[in-house]
Amino acid sequence: MKKFTLALLLLGLPTAQAQVSLNIDLEGSWKVVGWTLPDGVPVKNNLPRLNFMGNRVTGTAGCNRINGTVKITGNTVVFSALVTTRMACAPAVAAQEQVFLKALSGRTLTATRAQDSLTLDTGAGMLNIRRMTVQTP
Repeated sequence: MKKFTLALLLLGLPTAQAQVSLNIDLEGSWKVVGWTLPDGVPVKNNLPRLNFMGNRVTGTAGCNRINGTVKITGNTVVFSALVTTRMACAPAVAAQEQVFLKALSGRTLTATRAQDSLTLDTGAGMLNIRRMTVQTP
């Protein structure tokens, strides 16, 4: 049995004893399209955006810019405590930002990706995110 498992490993084939954990690919730009987070609702024309570049995440919480680090292991996404600018925002957008930042900052989330759709599970609710694409004329 050991020779058979070794042969499969050398061929690059998965075995029951050697499971491969692939990191979910989030590289690029994403836009929040909805959520089921407690204490707030997204504001239609001020939806948060996230840009993933390696272990960095930047974007906007709706009004203020955000910046931090992210670690992706398998389908687990861990955000650092995100830093933001401190611009004055409309009250509804400011409330949205607080809910959004609380959901991500310093948290471990479970990611499920299907093509250009991403769901981040916070344990208390879900963030629904779509990949932003550029259309050519």
